[in-house]
Amino acid sequence: MSSQPELIYFGGPGRAELTRRAFKVGEVAFTDTRHEMADWPAIKADPTSIPAQCFGSMPCIHHDDLILAQSQACAVYAAELGIYQQGVLGDAPSVNRATDLMVLGAYADLQSALYACLFGSDESKAAGMEALPNKTAPLLAGLERMLGRSEGVLFFSQSKPSLGDLAVYDAIKSPFPGLEALGQDTSSYEKITALVAEVGKHFE
Repeated sequence: MSSQPELIYFGGPGRAELTRRAFKVGEVAFTDTRHEMADWPAIKADPTSIPAQCFGSMPCIHHDDLILAQSQACAVYAAELGIYQQGVLGDAPSVNRATDLMVLGAYADLQSALYACLFGSDESKAAGMEALPNKTAPLLAGLERMLGRSEGVLFFSQSKPSLGDLAVYDAIKSPFPGLEALGQDTSSYEKITALVAEVGKHFE
């Protein structure tokens, strides 16, 4: 690949923020293209646009001849270009990649529960907020148990955060959508709290 990868999304954090974080921690220079919401219908309708060449959604990555869509694929690609090239996967790359993907699955479920509080009618958003603690508790408890099996603060890396670590950090700290931003107290999850503090050092 000769050029910088281009990440294409809206102006906010949302479903592209994990990819941005992976690029940053992996020290990968990238073009962060951010579209205004008002421009989205025209972009989606333009058959030559990168999103329209995929699924008509964002985020997308354009890198030379490569076009990617779907948030998890974009985040994994960002990790492959950066943090996965820096020894993060250690001596068990297959196991640790699978661990990252397991965390990404929980992260996607957390985001779905969070978005239900932010989009829709007033009634549906209120219902989303009411359901949020019960929807997130099993996911957070599962992540806490995973961290309990780790030898360190992070899921498996002892050098810098891997993709799963960044995903948990984003689920807690993202201004949109994030658990803290929606007033959810996660301090009882001691291992998640320690992970978030460790990963936060890379974004201070």
